[in-house]
Amino acid sequence: MKVSHLTKRENEIMEIFWQSNKPLSSNDICLEAPHISKNTVQAVIRKLLSMKFIEIAGLGYNKNALTREFSPCISQAEYFDNFLVRDTSYELAANFIRHAKDIETLEKIEALIQERKQALAAE
Repeated sequence: MKVSHLTKRENEIMEIFWQSNKPLSSNDICLEAPHISKNTVQAVIRKLLSMKFIEIAGLGYNKNALTREFSPCISQAEYFDNFLVRDTSYELAANFIRHAKDIETLEKIEALIQERKQALAAE
């Protein structure tokens, strides 16, 4: 999937989706970012839907009305990875590992590396 750069407003709303652990309605976005008008939120949601950055996750209730809820189709890491050169991705990962402050994080990274090595060996 070809990923487009997000505008400032699109990125601001995607940040809200990425930080949430549940689907959000346009009203939820307005509550999180009261400085953005409801019309702007709805327009950006339509644009993000057309760009396939978000999808309709279901229906919810806002007071007594049914409302659509949305969830991201792309993670923040996947989004940024599309704009990094492979050498930069390596440098970021190496720098993260060098400065990791806890063993648990390093163990998770090590498990991912082992999993990927096994997948490549099986190809």
